[in-house]
Amino acid sequence: MKAGYICLLLLMGASVALTACGNTKNKKAESNIVGNDKDEHGCIASAGYTWSEVQKDCIRLWEKGVRMEDVADKEKSAYIVFAPDSLQVELFFSGDQPNEILDRRSLPGGDYAWNVEDDDTKNVRQENGKWTISQRGNLIYQQVDEAK
Repeated sequence: MKAGYICLLLLMGASVALTACGNTKNKKAESNIVGNDKDEHGCIASAGYTWSEVQKDCIRLWEKGVRMEDVADKEKSAYIVFAPDSLQVELFFSGDQPNEILDRRSLPGGDYAWNVEDDDTKNVRQENGKWTISQRGNLIYQQVDEAK
């Protein structure tokens, strides 16, 4: 009887230990699940979503934005995302460069450009059917051809 009791205790201990290991594995697996990485806005980065201030929504840049390529370094890129009313444009840059929001301004010829009244800001406009980003009169990004 005493040997049976000891066996029962050992089996119960082994069962608890296996269950605990299984729960740890499940918790670890849950933390690695795609979609389990919401940011403060509820955007799921692992699914490609990022917060857009001008859209006031979680977006996928390749779906809502226009892809731009750095003219000096083809490894760098940017996206421009327009507000629904087109009064602002948000610039998303690769790397650690912070987003910038620019306001729409009327040009003398009737077209528009997006910038901030500051000499050092970026300037977004459409030239020859392509979107461009310039700074201090120098072209720094241009729209990527879709055929590439």
